[in-house]
Amino acid sequence: MIKINLRRIVVFAVLLAAVLMLSRRSNFFEGLSEPPFTTFSTGYEGAALLYDSLKIMGFPVGRDTMFLSAERPAGNVQIVIAPRYFDDELIDGMTDWVIHGGQLIFFSDNPQADDRLFQARVRPDATQRGGPFIWHRVGLGMVFIGDANEITNISLLENGGSHGQLVANLLEAMDFSRIYFNEAYHGYNQNMTFFEMLPLPLRLAGMQIIIVIIIAVLYLGRRFGKPSPYYAEAEREENEYVFTLTNLYMSIGLGSAALGVYDRKLRKLAADYFKAPLDVDYHRIHELWKSENKPSLIKLEYVIENCHREFNTKKSKERNKFLKMIACYRTLIKELKK
Repeated sequence: MIKINLRRIVVFAVLLAAVLMLSRRSNFFEGLSEPPFTTFSTGYEGAALLYDSLKIMGFPVGRDTMFLSAERPAGNVQIVIAPRYFDDELIDGMTDWVIHGGQLIFFSDNPQADDRLFQARVRPDATQRGGPFIWHRVGLGMVFIGDANEITNISLLENGGSHGQLVANLLEAMDFSRIYFNEAYHGYNQNMTFFEMLPLPLRLAGMQIIIVIIIAVLYLGRRFGKPSPYYAEAEREENEYVFTLTNLYMSIGLGSAALGVYDRKLRKLAADYFKAPLDVDYHRIHELWKSENKPSLIKLEYVIENCHREFNTKKSKERNKFLKMIACYRTLIKELKK
């Protein structure tokens, strides 16, 4: 009996590890070849990071592959990012959907031009600029226009997630049943199901994950009894979006990319604080820091010692050192902002 249980545990662990590794690798590398500004793309100009981050934060996000029109339900939020297909008929369908009560967040690669295009089609009842958005109240609905280049994967990482946090704040203030990133405007076939749109490796990985989940539920359910659901409202932290971005890049082994952002931020703030050249090196920063007797000198020395190191964040020991580097960077940046 003991041998059977051990064998089941080992087989289950191996299967789970293999499936998750296949799913993660397929999702990241397949996404590099997807078109820019799509939620399928994990490249620099993709929008997968915004989509995944909002989902992890608990927002009910999904993808839509149908063009907007007056006949479409208006009880949700539609997000369109730098559409490739955007002729007069599609623009009319989009504005009709908004007039009938739709809420549209439109990220454009030329926000001012597209804002004029919308206003030429309809006469807004009210117009206002709030933060990075221009918004119009049109009929029963609203249009928010923002810059698509500010919510790409590379932009979110470089600006510390600030624009992603603004999107999250905007969504918090809106009333909706679901949030859809509309990929029909990037040429994805509206007649195909989402599962059919996925590449073959992802479909296979998805089916394997479902099989593993079913096996786990049946095995653990029989062993520990019927699970009881627990529902609780998630309380979000102020900087949750920044932490989400860091964790996402850690999960795909890109810890060095995240550290690079903090490194550039620290050097820039040090140059401003000490009135030094923008390309000031760490040797000079250390001298100036020590001469002014600023606190956290030990943390600065730790950063200098490890700033050129490659961290494999998939390993527990390396991940702890990586997190220590992040903590040191944040402390030093906070000191320079005082």
